Amino acid sequence: MSYLVLARKHRPATFDQVVGQEHVTRTLAGALESGRLAHAFCFTGPRGVGKTTVARILAKALNCEQGPTANPCGKCVHCLEISEGRAVDVQEIDAASNSRVEDVRELREMIRYHPQSGRYRVTILDEVHMLSKAAFNALLKTLEEPPEHAVFILATTDVHKVPLTILSRCQRFDFRRLPPRVLAEHLRQVLAAEGLSLPAESLALMAREADGSVRDSLSLLDQVLAADKPSMSHAEVVELLGLVDRELVVATAQAVLAGEAGEVLDLVSQVYAAGGEMQAFYGSLQEHFRNLAAAKAAPQGAELFGLTPEEMAALREQAAPHSPETLHEIFGHLAASEDLFRRASQPRLVMEMTLLKLTQVKPVVSLAEIISGLERAGGGEAPPTASRPPSQPAPAAPAARGGKPASAAQARPAPARQAPAPDSAPAPKQASAAQPGDAAGMLKELVRYAEQQQPALASYLGRATAKLEDGLLKVTLPAGAIAASYATERNQQRLNRMAGELWDQAPQVRLAASAETVQAPDHQARAAARAAAAAELADHPVVRQAAEVFEAEVVALNPAETNETTNPLSTEQD
Repeated sequence: MSYLVLARKHRPATFDQVVGQEHVTRTLAGALESGRLAHAFCFTGPRGVGKTTVARILAKALNCEQGPTANPCGKCVHCLEISEGRAVDVQEIDAASNSRVEDVRELREMIRYHPQSGRYRVTILDEVHMLSKAAFNALLKTLEEPPEHAVFILATTDVHKVPLTILSRCQRFDFRRLPPRVLAEHLRQVLAAEGLSLPAESLALMAREADGSVRDSLSLLDQVLAADKPSMSHAEVVELLGLVDRELVVATAQAVLAGEAGEVLDLVSQVYAAGGEMQAFYGSLQEHFRNLAAAKAAPQGAELFGLTPEEMAALREQAAPHSPETLHEIFGHLAASEDLFRRASQPRLVMEMTLLKLTQVKPVVSLAEIISGLERAGGGEAPPTASRPPSQPAPAAPAARGGKPASAAQARPAPARQAPAPDSAPAPKQASAAQPGDAAGMLKELVRYAEQQQPALASYLGRATAKLEDGLLKVTLPAGAIAASYATERNQQRLNRMAGELWDQAPQVRLAASAETVQAPDHQARAAARAAAAAELADHPVVRQAAEVFEAEVVALNPAETNETTNPLSTEQD
């Protein structure tokens, strides 16, 4: 006697034996009991979840000698003929190989005749989406108004390819993928019926690899049992099936999270040496990091992806030391590299380099934790940011995530342009630290205040000298063609306004240039002054900072005339 595979030997014979499709079997059993049975059905769902099996059970329920009944006996002539596939009144047609319009016309002619021995002539069209457009059109009228003795059952894995005109004439039932937990329990029952046993982790591995398909899981079990060993360990089962051991996936993920590059390379070598498929291993890694992130976010007791409580506990334990942002970052890198991995001629190399890159990912802290830490450090509020004079060097930029130093453009933020306060809304008065008659101290405070509104002017005020005489603060700018251009009436008005905002009894400010820079030069002196201005402009803090931020160098300068109207550094905004 030829061997009967488990998928056929343990095919369900009644609605109660169907695994994981209770929403379908309950409805059909209720329709049979109440007599409200439709003449056309459409069973849709992934492969190996029971579409054809339920169609055969429905055919037996309709033609059983005790029926129509929700519980066919399985012993009468009609039930036995249908189970053995030799019933003349039940036709199973493969639409993929009978897709022409002539095949449908022949089917319509046969449907007109009454059944030979049963009550109903049942037609099961498997993979019905493979019919041609003309064949679907030929089936429309018969499907809508068939003879009273005819029942159509359409089965398909791609329901979106079936025309809506066909679906509207059928009752649609969607079959679901089975969770790994349900599949593992079903495999255990099949093994018990066969008088055999396998480790629980082996059954869980086969259930995950079956991707929700009962037939695929039984085929994997058949392959293991074909070794004809009285007992097998989990490692032997993994070797027989050529699958990726779950322990290797967990160990690789742990090595990535711990930043152990050597361990990662060793684990990938083990998978490669064992003949494991790199693409399957990569997909398992992606799924594992997805599960880690989900277990981190899900509340206690939640069921995720059909995982057992033990698996959920192990995932939560592994994800506990890491932030959700870190797990999301790693999964994002894996997803971004997936296309490159699939197209690579040597997938192992791409996988190794991707995982080595992931070992360099530093822990990512959420924005809420950063703000909370700043508030704790500042006694309940974020510390204020102090202004920095342009001449003071910028602080060193922190290393970028992954240990890579930030570039100059990232390290030094661009100087913020803070809009000056309008004259109608002056800033509140500030307490003065300068003593009466201390011209130098008053000038320093004025410079610090001017940095917020006029940074270019403040850079030259910082090198100026001051003298206080009879309530008049005389500010003399240093020598230099550009510095002299700042000794204007407009800038003097600005300084007087700032002094009024700083002090209650503010002195008048008089701005003047050094006598050395205001003398009218001749033509040769003008050229010398332009050269001096060019050199001074190249050494200006703003120019130096711009060259450093954009990683550029000064190749040419075009200094303008030393007056306010043409000076490129003068500003017209108050």
